[in-house]
Amino acid sequence: MKEPEARNQLSHYIFMYRRMAALSIRSQWRYRKSLLLSIAAQFLIIGVEFLGLFLLFQRFNNFQGWTLPQMAFLYGTVNIAFAIADALAYGFDQMGPLLKTGNFDRLLVRPLPAVLQLLGMEITIRRSGRIFLGLATFSWAAWRLGAATVLAPASLLLLALAMLAGVLVFLSLFLVQAAFTFVTIEGLEFMNAFTYGGQQTASYPLSAYRKFMQVLFVAFIPIGSCIYLPVCLVLQKSGLPGLPDWAHVAGPLAALPFMAAALLAWRSGQRWYSSSGG
Repeated sequence: MKEPEARNQLSHYIFMYRRMAALSIRSQWRYRKSLLLSIAAQFLIIGVEFLGLFLLFQRFNNFQGWTLPQMAFLYGTVNIAFAIADALAYGFDQMGPLLKTGNFDRLLVRPLPAVLQLLGMEITIRRSGRIFLGLATFSWAAWRLGAATVLAPASLLLLALAMLAGVLVFLSLFLVQAAFTFVTIEGLEFMNAFTYGGQQTASYPLSAYRKFMQVLFVAFIPIGSCIYLPVCLVLQKSGLPGLPDWAHVAGPLAALPFMAAALLAWRSGQRWYSSSGG
């Protein structure tokens, strides 16, 4: 494909995705009272997680050398990234019903990639509760740590890249889960250990886990590489033993090969699909 054609096609994909996302948000906003109650409920329910962390620090002054503001800084960064990915991944969760009813065929006959259509199926605004909690804890932590120190321009750029990379990694995990559905039809619950479990794991210092967990979430599922290592650099904390400083800066780049592997898994899974013929 020639470069102008590729550029035009990309522009078309972006335009169509924006239209799908706008329709999804508009339809949910029509029932705004229910939506706002759902956002508030999620904020309160998930807020219990941070309350448990806060109470833990009332008994202990630090955790593996991390203070409460430092932990809140990491917790907020992880939850912002996960909440955005979770809000975008609704279509991937619907792969089971789409395959069983044969409605996945409709996605294949449309002139848009199936992955793009799944991403635009619904932008779940009710997930905003977790985003607001992440922003609240992140802002409080930055204030306690000294915003001028942790939010310097270079640190802000690194944190932005870390959050973007975190979103891509979590989205890739949801995509892999959807890819398995081509074979299993039903969604695999064990994948939640890497999606929701990965979010829980990444919210705490990786140095507290056993070696195999550190390797798993740094080398194979690079949530730690993308978020934990950059946060350690911003907070001037030692990351993992044996890693040089440049690994903390380059950590977010680990999202790119992981995303490529997830797309490859999706394409491989799609080859298993046989049309329902409806």
